[in-house]
Amino acid sequence: MHNSLLYCESLLSWVLANYAYGNDPAQDDADAGDPAQLSRGVVAWSAAVAVMLVVVSGFGLRQTAAAGVVLGGSVLARWLRRRFVKVRHLMGFELALCGGAVLSFYLITADSVSRSLPDAGMSLSRDRWSALCAGAALLVYMIRGGNYIVRGILKRAGGMPDAGEPRFEGSEGYAHGTMIGQIERVIVVLVVMGGNLQALAFFFAAKGLIRSKELEERARADYFLLGSLASFLVALIAGLVLQQVIGHLWH
Repeated sequence: MHNSLLYCESLLSWVLANYAYGNDPAQDDADAGDPAQLSRGVVAWSAAVAVMLVVVSGFGLRQTAAAGVVLGGSVLARWLRRRFVKVRHLMGFELALCGGAVLSFYLITADSVSRSLPDAGMSLSRDRWSALCAGAALLVYMIRGGNYIVRGILKRAGGMPDAGEPRFEGSEGYAHGTMIGQIERVIVVLVVMGGNLQALAFFFAAKGLIRSKELEERARADYFLLGSLASFLVALIAGLVLQQVIGHLWH
């Protein structure tokens, strides 16, 4: 019997340890700092999330193994991103990294005994708790981890300009673009969950209309379209997966 609750809790812990705290490594090399160093806060955060997983899921061999993957894997992943992974390779690295984590947690939680849920005054079943954990993991990854994928696609396609180019925004512009992309992905997921996919076409057209003046320049137009399409794709996939997770577990 597969322990779906421990599996979903492990996925949520992995996403929180990797993406919920710390600077975005998908930034210009000039702003990356010393690539060989990780701040104490980042390591402490990963350790705190791993300990929380053990406390919440119960002290056991499989729970400890999952927590070890969360702690060791997240610290190693952050170091590799800063030390070796270029922005253009972020998408491939992220897909391989998270795919390995998903498989590892699946193997760890296979044939494990499901624990009883604590009585916290909430009448949620085990499947619903699993759905909440899986949904939260998807949302956090879509919002924060989606930045890595979008920037990786832009850099690999040559559509991501250098911050020093006068016709593009500087670091503030990148920060604003990142925040806009995160909010857009949340909106797209909400629309997908609502089942009104036709609204996505209107939303995308409205965004293009707002920035129509900027799109008169070819370089800006390519940057805008490629970034928007990549961000929309990440959010659309997350929304569809979230639909399936809720439909399968929320009953």
